[in-house]
Amino acid sequence: MSSDRLNPALRVFDACSASEVVAADFHMHTTWTDGSASVVDMHCAAIAAGLGTVLFSEHARASSGDWFGKFAAEVRALPAEHCKALVGAEVKVLNPRGELDISNAVRRECALVMASVHRFPGETDIRKGRDAGYSEEQAIGIEFELARAALRAGGFDILGHPFGMAYRRFGWVPPQHLIRELARECARAGIAFEVNARYHDRPADMIALCREEKAPISLGSNAHAPEEVGRLQRVFRSVPS
Repeated sequence: MSSDRLNPALRVFDACSASEVVAADFHMHTTWTDGSASVVDMHCAAIAAGLGTVLFSEHARASSGDWFGKFAAEVRALPAEHCKALVGAEVKVLNPRGELDISNAVRRECALVMASVHRFPGETDIRKGRDAGYSEEQAIGIEFELARAALRAGGFDILGHPFGMAYRRFGWVPPQHLIRELARECARAGIAFEVNARYHDRPADMIALCREEKAPISLGSNAHAPEEVGRLQRVFRSVPS
C-alpha cells in the first residue's frame, strides 16, 4: 500500500477488521445540501452514538465556493471534547479521465475529499434504473472504469461507496473480481475504499476484502438524518459474536 500518500486523518480506521470496527463515521450530510438536519444536530447525534470522529462530507461542486466556506466554518466551530468533526466534501467523478467536480477554493477548506461515481458522463436524469438503456455489463463496466480512472488520476482521499450505482440505482451485484480490483487500485494510490452502510449490504465481507488487498478503509453511514449517524457501527454491534 502507498501509505506515504494516505491522509493521516484516515489512520483512525487502521484497527478495523471484519469483526470489529472503530467509532468513526466519515460520510454525513446536512441541510447545507440534501440532509434533513443541521451540522449541530448531526454532531449531537454522533456524540449520542458514541462516535469519536466524524467527517461532514457535504456534497460539493466546482461552483460551491459561495457557500462552502460558511459550512466549513460551522463544522470547525463544533466542540471537539467528545467528538472531533472534520470538514469534507463529496464530489462526483466527471469523465473517463477521472477528473473531479471540485474547485481549489473547496479543496482548501477540506481535511478530506471523497470522490464518488454519482452518474455517467452525459446523463441528466439519474432516477432511471434498469430502464436507462444500459445492460448489466455496460452499467457495471462504466462505473468501474470511472472509479478506476479517478483513482489513477488521484487528488482525493476516499473513494465513496464503490459500485454504489450498481447496487442501489440498478439493483445489480458487481462481480467480485472488479470489487477486488478497485481495492487494489486504492492500495496502490493510498486512497481509502469506503465501506458504506447505505450501499454495501455485507460490510464485513467488504472490510475483509480490503484487508486482503491491503487497501485503506473508510467507514461511512451516508447519513442524511440524525438517526442514521453511526449506522455501520450499529450493524456490527447487532451481529452475534
